Amino acid sequence: MNEKIANIQTILGVAPDGKWGPISERALQMAAYGEWTYCKASSFADPVDIARFLRCKGKGGTDMECFKVGDNGIGLWGDDCTVANPICALPPEDWHPLGKKARGAKVLVRCGADTVICELRDTMPKKQNIHNGAGIDLNLAACQALGLIVPTMAEVSWKYIL
Repeated sequence: MNEKIANIQTILGVAPDGKWGPISERALQMAAYGEWTYCKASSFADPVDIARFLRCKGKGGTDMECFKVGDNGIGLWGDDCTVANPICALPPEDWHPLGKKARGAKVLVRCGADTVICELRDTMPKKQNIHNGAGIDLNLAACQALGLIVPTMAEVSWKYIL
């Protein structure tokens, strides 16, 4: 019996036999990827969002006022969310547990049969302040990878890839 494998199996909650097989592999995948969160996804930092934000700013609106109607495309940590890579935003309750590892965390997002790996580059409001019912925001590239037309409100599931 391989003691190292048996120790890993114990940590993963698998009956330790010291042999790496499909049950151990599945337990590792579940530990690494976590559970799926089911929610609605809305789009952000897409051309319509940016135009609305800029129109509001052009009329003298403050950032806080303009964020109510659009998005400036700049994430919480200063990242450009209008780029061609799939990017997402989550409420702080969902990313705070990651601490400093939150910025750039990989998030697997599934919509129907389509799946995309996004990077966490922005935040949403706290859950109590979200009025459209969304649990995740997706940039244009993420929406396109999932076959969604922006603006969107779609049923998705997501989980971290650690």
